[in-house]
Amino acid sequence: MRIKWRSLAGPLLAFALVLGMIAMTPGLNGEAGAVNFDQACSLTVIPGSAGEIDDLASADVVLDLYRVAEAEPVSGVDTYTYAFADSYKNLADAYQKNPDNADWTALAASAAQIALNGQTPAVTAAPANAPIKDLSCGLYLVIARGANITNYTTTVKAEDGTEHLVTIAESGSFTYEFAPVLVSLPSKEADDDGHINTAGPGDWLYDFTITLKPTRADRFGSLEIVKTLTSYETKDPATFVFEVTAEKDGKVVYSNVVSMTFTNSSGSQQSKVIEKLPVGANVTVKEVYSGNAYQVTTSDTQTAVIPANDIVSVAFTNDYDDTHKGGGAVTNHFEKVNGEWQWTKIPDQE
Repeated sequence: MRIKWRSLAGPLLAFALVLGMIAMTPGLNGEAGAVNFDQACSLTVIPGSAGEIDDLASADVVLDLYRVAEAEPVSGVDTYTYAFADSYKNLADAYQKNPDNADWTALAASAAQIALNGQTPAVTAAPANAPIKDLSCGLYLVIARGANITNYTTTVKAEDGTEHLVTIAESGSFTYEFAPVLVSLPSKEADDDGHINTAGPGDWLYDFTITLKPTRADRFGSLEIVKTLTSYETKDPATFVFEVTAEKDGKVVYSNVVSMTFTNSSGSQQSKVIEKLPVGANVTVKEVYSGNAYQVTTSDTQTAVIPANDIVSVAFTNDYDDTHKGGGAVTNHFEKVNGEWQWTKIPDQE
């Protein structure tokens, strides 16, 4: 007799991808092969796409697995359903209502809220890209996170305004955000569209591999420009202008000018901080205006590399040149014309 089964597998949100689906769920629209419930399973989790693997290696991604449900035989049928663990009993109703793709995403998020609120993982801090062995058949929640991050959970807002729980890992330059994922073991091969159907051809896979698709965002740091005057002509304000350019991966990610004006009451040193510059960006700071009566005694061009969650400083020192021309000043409004920065000078006071 041919038994018809329906698959409830579906694509994840943009946060993660498990071979194009959320989880392999015992279906009701095909003929399933025999399931050996005594055979141990393994799961290999690849934390990102091929283009991200090298950078992800420095993010030290580890995996926590929570056993949400035990695989339970269906009488007279060669497949299985779920017997939810006590802590996840309230998920059973959603599962019984034949969830669609969006429902499965919500189910994974709900499972994560329970798991991360004091539940003990079945597997803790397993390395990515390697088989996690000796798993019994059932439904597992996969949490990917950075091994050295204590507070690794956060929420992100979708385009529709709803918030979703994600976990994070950080490399030197990027923050990766992973959505929680539900995976059923054993599973079957995905079809050409990335869907898994328990009615599909082939044997049950007790050694299964999934690939996550996290979102990736730049990490940021800050640049501090420090200006010191070793001597100061007190007749006029002294204004200094700096052109700041930051490049990363061959692209300009920041270009602007900043100024500092010294007066009698401002002391001999000032600084300005430029925030939210991408980590790893190479920054060049050039002093392009030193007033009418000052000369730079350090190099007029300084470079730095932006660190993660920190401030890097570049320093410039100027000295009064005894010409008595007055320091002059400029406004804080700048405009780049034909590739050159232009600003409006405030006339020197006589």
